Amino acid sequence: MNKARVALIHNTIAPYRHPLFEELAKRVKLTVYYCTVKHMSRAWDLWPRNYNYEYKILPRIPIKILGEEASFNFSIIKEILRNRPGVVIIGGYVDPTMWLALFTAKLLRIPVIYWTEGMKEPQTLLGALTRPVRILFVKKADAIIVPGKLSKRYVISLGASPDKVFIAPNSIDNDLFIRLSQRFLPLKEKIKDELNLSNKIVILTVAQLIKRKGLEFLIQAYAMLERERKETALVIVGSGPLRQHLEGLSKSLGVKNIKFIPSGLKLEELVKLYCAADVFVLPTLEDIWGFVINEAMACGLPVVSTTASQAALEMIRPGENGYIVEPARVDQLSLALKILVLNKTSRKKMGERSREIIVKEFGVLNTLLGFLNAIKYAISYE
Repeated sequence: MNKARVALIHNTIAPYRHPLFEELAKRVKLTVYYCTVKHMSRAWDLWPRNYNYEYKILPRIPIKILGEEASFNFSIIKEILRNRPGVVIIGGYVDPTMWLALFTAKLLRIPVIYWTEGMKEPQTLLGALTRPVRILFVKKADAIIVPGKLSKRYVISLGASPDKVFIAPNSIDNDLFIRLSQRFLPLKEKIKDELNLSNKIVILTVAQLIKRKGLEFLIQAYAMLERERKETALVIVGSGPLRQHLEGLSKSLGVKNIKFIPSGLKLEELVKLYCAADVFVLPTLEDIWGFVINEAMACGLPVVSTTASQAALEMIRPGENGYIVEPARVDQLSLALKILVLNKTSRKKMGERSREIIVKEFGVLNTLLGFLNAIKYAISYE
């Protein structure tokens, strides 16, 4: 395809998106417009690296919509009018900037691609109020990009024509995580020593300390496991308002081997923790994806998660590289962890299978293909 001029509007600088944008910029004339540098609710290490694509951080008016952080970036209208891209990609529906971009592009007869990860109706007041916006985006878009089958089913339920929906599986920089993990895996026992977890089978989770991540149920499940298997330890990496509550719950349940580590770690420090772990778990009650599953699999870990994570449903092959349980089912979660704790050989094989799956099916080039197919369709459709 000739190099199309693509304007992509993203809500915030997210480090896991850089590899995709860099690869996309090799195939199209890409400009990424960021609504903000960093959301206050996120504690990402922004990964010092070259931004090998053209980008611009738009002047912003921060707003709150029913408690949700959002952005008004009026200058996106000027950017689209001045540069007249061949296609505009909008991500999400909460930021009014996306609404401005959609209406401006449509007035100028520029094809629009709606990039969304939604997989079901949000059960919130904001979700109910914005349903007409989602339906409008779906119907007005010339193509739609989604990360998985659940999202595709959802946008079709909102009125999307199936032929204009393209799956671009969410990916991270697998090569980077694999390279770093290969450096630290030989130091596994040393890293455990540094964490005062010598001779422990380490269960790791990386998540915000908020209710929807399901960490209360993980601690309950781990308490059941620890009573039987004293050689285990639980490491929780994350920050959030539930820290004190979760620590109190751990004490009330008599959990001994638990360690809380604040989020915002440098990437290498995070990978070291993945390499110290033997099992990764994301006990989420709601996640439109769950990139920590990508990270754990790239680091060669077996994974336990729930049916509330689209990443789990797309990436975990039960019995091959981990297990999927129902949200909030302490008994199921504890059993899945116990199966992995009891079998070192199985953990090793499942970890190897995790890496095979992510390299083959969830690399940046897999994501890129979905984007290129959507761009080609949108331009041809127009």
